[in-house]
Amino acid sequence: MNTTTALQLAAQVAELTQLCTMFQAKFGRRYIITPDSPAEAYELHHAICEKQAAMAALLDEDALLNPMKKAAEWWRWQGTMDMATAGELAWEINHLVASCAYFDASPCASGHSPTVAAAQEAIAGMLHPDVRSRAAVAVR
Repeated sequence: MNTTTALQLAAQVAELTQLCTMFQAKFGRRYIITPDSPAEAYELHHAICEKQAAMAALLDEDALLNPMKKAAEWWRWQGTMDMATAGELAWEINHLVASCAYFDASPCASGHSPTVAAAQEAIAGMLHPDVRSRAAVAVR
């Protein structure tokens, strides 16, 4: 992970926040997709999942395989990420950007930053587990 990739994640989470906000505004916070759901609900839900997948693909494999349980597991009680969770994810990604920039400016002798690794693990832990699993398989 480097600052350039972290900034790509920041751009992705801004788009994810937009999608989550649109979904929540149209269908509510804890809306569950059913066979009777309108096509727009399916389309937005799919876009939200795909955006998470794009973000997961930018993370290091170790983070995907060892996600940190720092935040609530939103998928246990709702089908689609909400805007509050997207906001928490944005905060974590901002922390990752700062951690990468700090490491770039002042690298440690080991060439590895535990702070960058922990930030990635926290981000991975906020993504849907199915998305993480798909990304981990694709990285291998």
